[in-house]
Amino acid sequence: MEQEVKKKGYPSMDRPWEKFYTKEALVSKLPENTIYGYIKEENKDNLDRVALRYYDRTFTYRELFQNIDDTAKAFLSYGVKQGDNVTIMMPTTPEAVYMIYALSKIGAVANMVDPRKSREQIEEYVKMTNSKLIVSIDVASDKLKNLKEHTNIQNIVTVSPADSLPMGLKLGYQAKEFVEEWKSKKKNYSKSGECIKWNDFLNSGKNYKGIERYPKYAKNTPLVIVHTGGTTGESKGVVLSNDNLNAAAFDCIQAGFDFQSSHNWLNIMPTFIAYGVGNGLHLPLACGMEVILIPQFDPKDFAHYMVKYRPNHMTGVPSHYGFLIDHPKLEDTSLDLFLHKLGLKKHLNSDLSYIIAPTVGGDKMDENLERNTNRYLQKHGCPYLVVKGYGLTEVTGAVSACTSNEANAIGSVGIPFPHTTISIFDPKTGEELSYGERGEVCIISPNTMLSYYENEEATKDMIRPHKDGRCWLHTGDIGYMNEDGLLFIVDRMKRMIVRHDGFKVFPSEVETVITAHPAVKACSVVGISDLDHAQGNLPKAHIVLNESFSLNTHQVCEELKVLCEKYLAEYAQPVEYEIENALPLTPIGKVDYLTLEKKDAEKQKELLQTGYTKTLHL
Repeated sequence: MEQEVKKKGYPSMDRPWEKFYTKEALVSKLPENTIYGYIKEENKDNLDRVALRYYDRTFTYRELFQNIDDTAKAFLSYGVKQGDNVTIMMPTTPEAVYMIYALSKIGAVANMVDPRKSREQIEEYVKMTNSKLIVSIDVASDKLKNLKEHTNIQNIVTVSPADSLPMGLKLGYQAKEFVEEWKSKKKNYSKSGECIKWNDFLNSGKNYKGIERYPKYAKNTPLVIVHTGGTTGESKGVVLSNDNLNAAAFDCIQAGFDFQSSHNWLNIMPTFIAYGVGNGLHLPLACGMEVILIPQFDPKDFAHYMVKYRPNHMTGVPSHYGFLIDHPKLEDTSLDLFLHKLGLKKHLNSDLSYIIAPTVGGDKMDENLERNTNRYLQKHGCPYLVVKGYGLTEVTGAVSACTSNEANAIGSVGIPFPHTTISIFDPKTGEELSYGERGEVCIISPNTMLSYYENEEATKDMIRPHKDGRCWLHTGDIGYMNEDGLLFIVDRMKRMIVRHDGFKVFPSEVETVITAHPAVKACSVVGISDLDHAQGNLPKAHIVLNESFSLNTHQVCEELKVLCEKYLAEYAQPVEYEIENALPLTPIGKVDYLTLEKKDAEKQKELLQTGYTKTLHL
């Protein structure tokens, strides 16, 4: 029977990736608990180990659970009950961690909002979820003025980044804040009488005399709402459950990674995205690790954090590794080598042998960057290849990863996790495709969201029943799977450039050719309107050059044109090359394609207004 199934030639039937897993992993039972109950159960014998590190102040698991319990009581004291939505507008600070798990304990829902959003967007998210309480980082509190008048918000709680800092850093931060406020002669809204400070909020919980009612675990209980769509279209609220986050963590643990409670995890992804709350926070806490919280990450500081914390694990996006390679901070000076030889310097900066899982996700990694990263890691003593993963907000972060060097190939994003099924389907016919055939990537996973918040139509469009009787999540990504079960992502369906003649251009394929040129540091290809025809788009390349190359821009563009003519089909060759100082990035470091498309559209509009009627070519 097994041989008969293997002859089918379809990933969902053959499940070729299972050969990389143990039988125990494949039959393991998913947790049935809240996320609060899950990490408490997993760490009951781990209470004195460090759970969180925040600017060198540490919190043990014992302190973590106490702070979560105090936060839960504070929420109760302000009338938060099971099923209520509480808006949290925070970077990754200890308080954000306490709130997520406290709301899980209460049975309430955390409406996670990026504090960098505009005043109008914040008001929209608050109204959408009917939140009556909002907790915000104080530096963003000016956006909350008049929020009570326009929404059902009854209480605004503000948190200072200094609230959990070590005493020395806290005093320094407060002094700097005082000077800035004195210079601007403007008082932050968080200091108005309308806002409740975090410590006062906690004290109300300590004085709470009401009955503490915490619901028992119930399957598919909503836990967080994460907003998505910032670079792909209209924003939607993705509702994730306790089970989703637990499954995301548990399946990753079962995948065979070397996760130990003695390890530390550099968390640079914010908790207001699924990748951050699911993979960056809940996963390492479920393993009993020390989680290093970085509330405001600048990719240029990546090397600094590596030297300072020597993390065993980290989550990041491709651009972060571009900043890491050849960073002078990770090279050793003559003095470093001398002090190390004398035993006065314990570790060399260039030694990256401590890294176990150099993880990258959130966006497709350019193959040239992947090769360069692998060479860099090997050169610096790391025995592991870069761990690429794949997922999206609607499946709580990752659903596949390169779980070992064996389950890794250049350009792949690994194999589905043990309890997950991934296959490729024809977007037009809905038929499952065989190995090597390109189509839409679809997923069945315990990580799959409950729904889009109060948006049944969008939910049905995302999660659809197939002929096999199962409901598959449609990712909108074009990819293929090889016979070993490794998944390869070609591009976003929404990024696919369709020409006037119907030919399809995948930007990532063009980008791979262009970034092979040694003068090119980064590249993003987007579609621009074909001004010669009534419909259709053409590829345009936005390019950032390496500072070390002295070629003039015209010469580089001429060489890129020759390169593309050699390696790309005629219809896929860019019609324009524009040199940029830098590519625009989203808040988490992904290339912001929409900004480039908008800029190009405005340029073309100006051209049309001046009477230009031919498509621009180099």
